[in-house]
Amino acid sequence: MKGNELVWRALADAALAGRRSWPNVADLAYEAGVPSTTAYLALERLESNGSIERRSRGGLTVVSVEKVLTMLCAWRNLGRDTLTWTTRDGIRSLLSSEVGPYALGGPDAANSHLRGRAVADFSNHLVYLPAADDLVDLPAGDEVRVLSMDKRAMRTWNGYSSLAQTYADLFATPGWQASEYRHALHDAFLTGREWDQKGDRA
Repeated sequence: MKGNELVWRALADAALAGRRSWPNVADLAYEAGVPSTTAYLALERLESNGSIERRSRGGLTVVSVEKVLTMLCAWRNLGRDTLTWTTRDGIRSLLSSEVGPYALGGPDAANSHLRGRAVADFSNHLVYLPAADDLVDLPAGDEVRVLSMDKRAMRTWNGYSSLAQTYADLFATPGWQASEYRHALHDAFLTGREWDQKGDRA
């Protein structure tokens, strides 16, 4: 993923977990795993469309997490980050061999975020692995898309892609099943009108 996407993901994940305010850009850059200059550039896009507000005493506040997610979705390019495609048996064999950090994404991650509530049947899966992993022995297939896992995700994801990443990946995935999962996440985590929330600008 590009640096601006990592910044937007960090902002969205934090806001979805209840943290909308940041005391400074350096903290956000560290959270996203990018240089401060990259974070400043990513924030310019969000400030211009009203997704965030700069505070007079420093720092920033997320005004609309849905707008931040929309930016992330608009930029998400699964093809760019795809390492290979394989079969379910092939990836199962690899993951059971202590390959190192990995995370399930897409519908599998959505099921986890929705606490096991099945929304639709699905045949394609997303798996995140470090780009350095040797994948040449994986059998060719079209059931599992293997995606590159960034360093911040390696340290912070716990077996599944984060909520914001899952939402963006489902947005970038064709088919009604992916849309059903995305709508279910939206209904579960993005309810209400944010501009009615008086505490956002504290």
